[in-house]
Amino acid sequence: MAELLSQLGINFKLLLSQGVNFLAVLAVLTFFIYRPLLKILNERRQKIEFGLKGAKEAEKKLAEIEAIKLQKLRESEEKAFSLIKDAEEKAGKREGEIISEANKKADELLEKAAEVEEHRKVEALSKLSQEAKTLIRAALGKMVLLKPEQIDESLLEEAVREIKKQKI
Repeated sequence: MAELLSQLGINFKLLLSQGVNFLAVLAVLTFFIYRPLLKILNERRQKIEFGLKGAKEAEKKLAEIEAIKLQKLRESEEKAFSLIKDAEEKAGKREGEIISEANKKADELLEKAAEVEEHRKVEALSKLSQEAKTLIRAALGKMVLLKPEQIDESLLEEAVREIKKQKI
């Protein structure tokens, strides 16, 4: 076989030394470049996977937070609507109370006005009665040719009763 290799122009010793040199370069490159490069690539791949997992978790948490936010918004809207509804009910009740108080005050004012009117009417009738008594006294005095001071109250009242009977 040595002849075959020599006819082909291959030197076995040179081939063997080149093989040893190749293995030495391969070993050096493997230990100093390939393995650290693989280590760096694996670390980078792990960081990327960790980042992707973190992004997925962040998306999940973001979705959860968004759901919680929507739920809190709904709850706050419901609470606001219930507060508004309660305020409207209270306002309606208060409106009814105010109207009833106003009606009571109006009734009281009408009663007071009626009492004042009745009091004025009584005063007016009293004045009218006094004037009528004075006129009747003067008329009786002229009729009987007496002095008006001598006509007593009983005579006046009897004359007023007679006039009232004639009017009825």
